[in-house]
This record gives sequence, structure tokens and C-alpha cells, in this order.
Amino acid sequence: MTARTDLSDVRLALHPDHSSAVVATLTAPERYLARSVLAKYGFRATGDSTMVLARIDHDEPHHADKAAAALREGGAIVEVSAALQVEIETEWTYGNAPTHWQWLTPEEIREHTGEAQRIHDDILAGRLTIHLFLGQFRSVS
Repeated sequence: MTARTDLSDVRLALHPDHSSAVVATLTAPERYLARSVLAKYGFRATGDSTMVLARIDHDEPHHADKAAAALREGGAIVEVSAALQVEIETEWTYGNAPTHWQWLTPEEIREHTGEAQRIHDDILAGRLTIHLFLGQFRSVS
């Protein structure tokens, strides 16, 4: 059986209102596999046929590209908008990164920002709660 070429299963594009966010529009009748792959790369469902990727490090194009590769590997037809493709091909500079990160490679920086993203996601999902203690600590003797 030949692959369909008339319609993409997933279309990835920059979000129209949020500069670095990426919108995935799922057009295939069977969406559950594409949804699970996209979720693995940080996309969150916003409707039956749309998912959005928004990260605290604003490195959405890199992660959208990885998701697209995984989808294609699984046999999906993925369309990437021209504007998103430009962002994917643009090398990030991490201008706001801490000074001691200047010696790290982009992949090492992505490891650190990925850890921060996981903490953010855990807080958002209710898996991590941070308690603040405002009282004085007393020594017990």
C-alpha cells in the first residue's frame, strides 16, 4: 500500500498569539497515536484535534522538530509550516542564560532547561507541591 500524500496527519505551526509556542493540528481520523507521541514531547491537548507546546525556555521549535521526526518515524505524514521551519533552523543563543552556562554546549543547556521544564510540569500537574514555611526555626535541645 502506498503512503497517502493528499493530506497531512499532523500540521505543526507557530502559535498565532504566543511567539515561541507551537500548535499541532491533527487531521488523521485515528488521532490517539499522534496525540501520545506529541504528549511525550510536551504538547498539551487544547481540543479534540489541537495540541500546543509551550515551554519555559522558549525552545519549542527544537522540541517540535524532535516530535515531527518521531511522528514520521512512526509513519505519520507531518507538515511543518514555513515560519516554524525557519525557527527550527535558527540556532538558539540562550542570551538570558546564567553566566556560568556560557561554557556549555546547546545540548547541555537543553538538559538543564529540560530539568526546569519537568519541575514546572510537575507543579502544573499537581505532582509536586512546594510548601513555604514563614516561621522561625528553633533549635531543639
